[in-house]
Amino acid sequence: MLSLSLATTLIVITLQIYTAQALPIPKGFKLILSESGVQVYKTDYANGNSDYVTVVNLEKGTIRNLTGTVEGTPEGIVKKKLPSEFWQDAVKQNTSTRKAKVVVNASFFSTNDDPTGIAFGLKLGGSTISYGYAIAKEYPGQIRTFSFNPDQGIANIQSYAKETFDSTPEVVGALDGVANKSAFSYLPRTFVGVRDDDGNGTKETVIFYSSSYARQIDASNVLTGFGASGTAMLDGGGSTFLIINGNSLISTKRKVPHAIAVYAGD
Repeated sequence: MLSLSLATTLIVITLQIYTAQALPIPKGFKLILSESGVQVYKTDYANGNSDYVTVVNLEKGTIRNLTGTVEGTPEGIVKKKLPSEFWQDAVKQNTSTRKAKVVVNASFFSTNDDPTGIAFGLKLGGSTISYGYAIAKEYPGQIRTFSFNPDQGIANIQSYAKETFDSTPEVVGALDGVANKSAFSYLPRTFVGVRDDDGNGTKETVIFYSSSYARQIDASNVLTGFGASGTAMLDGGGSTFLIINGNSLISTKRKVPHAIAVYAGD
């Protein structure tokens, strides 16, 4: 007869093995980076294009909002920066246990202005920069928010509501994946998804999709293939960029006001 302690150990190991096996990796994607809490996968297509998926477990890894200089309140405008400048900003936040690995673009904004407004809202470090200049006039019923709490290691994607900005320290305005942003054209795309890996009802894993050549349905399908239970579209087109370990894998010359940095470790 097994002792109670041994039986408990076997149950824990079994659950860990089950969880590891249950996490999906779509066919064709290969692991190109693996650090504490962060994995990056890549798939190549016959036309020479590639998709990248960054998976971040917030219990072991970290994500941070980065912006240019914020001007004005309560509806702030944000100075734009080059992707390389955001990478430098991310590295400056490295610690002995936390290292920048990935930076992606995020918020929708006005490409004609600098500083620019934020289309669907942005909050970082507990301070709301903007509730979004386009909330009342664009994409009714299709605006979403990607929110996360680094201290609690949880994230969520939900329909837009001002209450989300009141209750969560980090909020990024986004769009539903079916909102028509040249939906059927092959364009650079950035999407985000969330996943509950341990089945406890809270989502502790964030999944970023980055591509230089995809339709919206392609982005959504890849995220679903990686097990995302909720997805949203971040800014795309000429704003799309992806930097991994300082290397620009999807590049743009456009300056943007906001990016998200991914760190291995916490």
